[in-house]
Amino acid sequence: MGDHAAEIIPEFVPEATVVSEQNSEIKQENLRADLVYFIHYENEPHILNMELQTNSDSDMPARMLRYHVGLHLDYKLPVISVILYLFETSVPASPYRELSGGKEQLTFHYRVIALWTLEAREYVERRAIYMYTFLPGMKGANVTLLKEAIDGMKQRYTQKQLARHLTRFRTILHRSTMLTDADKQLVEDYMQSYDSLLDSDPYIQQKIAEKAAEQAAKQATEGEIRALQQVALEAVEEQFPALLDQARERVVQVKQPDLLRLLVKQIYKAPDEKTARWLLETLAA
Repeated sequence: MGDHAAEIIPEFVPEATVVSEQNSEIKQENLRADLVYFIHYENEPHILNMELQTNSDSDMPARMLRYHVGLHLDYKLPVISVILYLFETSVPASPYRELSGGKEQLTFHYRVIALWTLEAREYVERRAIYMYTFLPGMKGANVTLLKEAIDGMKQRYTQKQLARHLTRFRTILHRSTMLTDADKQLVEDYMQSYDSLLDSDPYIQQKIAEKAAEQAAKQATEGEIRALQQVALEAVEEQFPALLDQARERVVQVKQPDLLRLLVKQIYKAPDEKTARWLLETLAA
């Protein structure tokens, strides 16, 4: 939503006017709400909580209730709770009801917006460019319409902004069920000419660097674990060769470097085979 929240939110919640963003950790539950805003709605201050969902989740209404109560306690304002489903899936029906012996104890009303039920052409005809990122997931999205949207974003945004929006646009395109795979590829091919913008965007480069660093750290840790597992097996083979088969079965289950180092020390210090066997039997318990 970031740079277009003030324009996008009234599309999803008519008559709402964004005052400020309040992305919030709800103190009482230590929960992280997705998008929280101060808004004016029907001439009164409100809190808007919008949760973005990519898949079906049967617990979502109850979770929304937890967010709703937490935000109401924090801000002492009425809360409008909205679930925005980005990709076609089953959605819960409002309201959420808590029953006891067939009697209603609590009723919680929330709003559900299913992106695939919105008309893509409507936003293009209105030149609502702030909504173009969502277009691939909307009803009626097709190759011609999406190419037009890409061109519109190119005219509207700076190079840096365009790179960000195309990244989000592409993410929704790949998961959308509104287009065939062949049509998705045609849109993807059309975006190829813009890929240099993505390659040069500092934000994208930072994310690539972070992912590469994470992968390198993961590979280094995995390499260390394999090496320590081998050291542990060699210790068992040297001290108690009769337990080697049991050690092979147990040691491969251990992924904590510190635990593997401790095992090596314990094997070398074990006074007899019975103690070593006990160490191995309790290793992965």
